[in-house]
Amino acid sequence: MTLEEMLAREAIRYTIALYNRASDTADYELHHQVFHPDALFEVQGQGALQGPDAIIAMLLPAARRRGAFDPGNFQRHNLTTTMIDFTAPDRATATTYIIVVTELGIDHAGRYDDEFVAHGDRWLIARRRATMEWSRPDSRFVRWLGNGRPVDTAGDATEAYKNSA
Repeated sequence: MTLEEMLAREAIRYTIALYNRASDTADYELHHQVFHPDALFEVQGQGALQGPDAIIAMLLPAARRRGAFDPGNFQRHNLTTTMIDFTAPDRATATTYIIVVTELGIDHAGRYDDEFVAHGDRWLIARRRATMEWSRPDSRFVRWLGNGRPVDTAGDATEAYKNSA
């Protein structure tokens, strides 16, 4: 691994962490610092959005629907494994596993499948696919996903979700 690759990996990890901090603190304008101007963002069952303004326009009302601003509610994205692979000197892919904790406890788990592009002195998200693989039956996040049901890695709805639907 070269020094340039090590620096790029840390810059990519910083962007991933900044996205989660923005979401956890409901600072959705901060998402302008993580997405490439032409970024695509896909959330299961919600379609794809292009550009930071469209992404924020979806995330902010979704936060309201799931109660992100209600007193006593909170969320914390916990990042676990992140695998970064360079596909070109200025491009990389990353898969990051996440566990989200709310005031209810462990709320859901899933992954981000990202494509990054070097943009100035930063690495920005060019494409993100956010997938929920498991959720608790009373997850606040399932509330805003609607038909975007959490799936396990085999592609079936989780037993807890089936029983609560």
